[in-house]
Amino acid sequence: MIKESIFLLFAPAIVLGSNNASIKSENKKKPNIVFIFADQYRSMDMGCYGGTGVKTPNFDRMAKEGVRFTNAISTAPISSPYRGMLLTGNHIVKNGMVTNDHFMNNPTPFFAEVCKKEGYKTGYIGKWHIDGYGRTSRIPPERWRGFDYWCTLECTHNYNSSPYFYQDEKEPRIWEGYDAVAQAEDACNYITEKASSAPFCLFLSWGPPHNPYYAPQKYMDQIDPDKIVMRKNTDDFAAAQKLYEECDTYLGESYNKSRPGRLNVMLDKNNVELRNWYQGYYASIATLDELMGKIIETLEKTGQLDNTILVFTSDHGDNLGSHRQHEKDLPYEESISVPLIIRYPPKIKAGLVTDALIAPIDLMPTIFSLAKLTCPKVDGKDISGAAMGKDENLQDAVLIMKTIWIGSTWATSGAGPWRGVRTKQYTYARKSQNKEPWMLFDNKKDPFQYNNLVNNTEYADLVKTLDDKTNELLIEAGDPENPEFFIKRIQDDRVRLGFSKELPGLIPTFVEPGSSFREFLIDPK
Repeated sequence: MIKESIFLLFAPAIVLGSNNASIKSENKKKPNIVFIFADQYRSMDMGCYGGTGVKTPNFDRMAKEGVRFTNAISTAPISSPYRGMLLTGNHIVKNGMVTNDHFMNNPTPFFAEVCKKEGYKTGYIGKWHIDGYGRTSRIPPERWRGFDYWCTLECTHNYNSSPYFYQDEKEPRIWEGYDAVAQAEDACNYITEKASSAPFCLFLSWGPPHNPYYAPQKYMDQIDPDKIVMRKNTDDFAAAQKLYEECDTYLGESYNKSRPGRLNVMLDKNNVELRNWYQGYYASIATLDELMGKIIETLEKTGQLDNTILVFTSDHGDNLGSHRQHEKDLPYEESISVPLIIRYPPKIKAGLVTDALIAPIDLMPTIFSLAKLTCPKVDGKDISGAAMGKDENLQDAVLIMKTIWIGSTWATSGAGPWRGVRTKQYTYARKSQNKEPWMLFDNKKDPFQYNNLVNNTEYADLVKTLDDKTNELLIEAGDPENPEFFIKRIQDDRVRLGFSKELPGLIPTFVEPGSSFREFLIDPK
């Protein structure tokens, strides 16, 4: 059975290899696709997005030579759901990736499967995190989703000498040193090797700047923690206090034990540990920027730069102390706003900036449109017009969400499932358990989101409008906004694939608001 799966995976490439010279010539005209994304990189910490904490000359160069999206939004701001949407063009209910460390069950062809059918060589390097069979487990070829060059591990955040699986080897290899550096070198080698043959589609997925926040020492030395100017809204203790008081669920001892340490960091007005986090975060970004420069240089040297759709983005952002919150999974801009830059001179004019809304499901149809590849019928929309400076108003809102209770942010804030929308001006979110409006921010008047307008009577009509829009987009996504639905689906999928039904810490017990957490609450006043 495994041999049959391997044959089927590689069969299209074998057939294409035997095609006549005219088809080979046509293939060479097709643009390469190099899609690079980092884990937990928020948009506001890139120079071309206004960030001043760390220099990003190579990312900034990409923006000067391509298009920069100012409203690229992570629909479900955690790793696995984003990656599932990216590689399928479908919402999580359809593709199956409803939470981290779960399983794909997508009905339409994956990104790389489409590319292979069109004659592309395909490769994936780095963090995968859509397999669900174990973060360090080998992923067999039948679950490579159309990629035929494979240097991948499901997930690790130990960036020094981290393991990965090369092709179909049964035992892992080790990336030497800081893994992002070794992965970028492998990507450069791949580009050099494939440059003279068929078009290629390469995905490079970096783990940093996701915590734990560290980078090679030479980059750490570039960032003085005492001189760091943290994002302004790290002083928003009032929002944190309100989140703690609203908490109405208890998730078990494993999360409970992690709570004191998280709160100690988040509620420390001296910001000692937070400054160290910023230092590692910025140092990681400096590392990735330099590596991006090497990849651009390799594309230039091989004569492929202008014939390559080069994309950089991230799966989600990082609260990093803003509103005194840890990591992601909240409706705040720091969590949902990601950089998105696309460089492709044949179709994209240099220096374009667009405020078009774009979600993860839109990336596949957008890139395929730029490449003139036929996209399967998926949930996402083609936003390539905005990338070329044309229609910036194809959609007036995109969905944002958290499906279930589990998550590291929960251990800090206690915030449970929520749904909402992000428009060009507003962020709206409601609690999914009772559909109660929860947050409303005017991002143009209040870019740091200090002033929650959700209970302001002057905005009652807007709350209703955005709530209705949320309902409309949830229907399009096939999302019932029912936490118990998602828990049952997760459990059923696990049983179907031979795992224990219970995922530790998944099912909450409802308690009186805040009562489980007062013993850990440190009053910041």
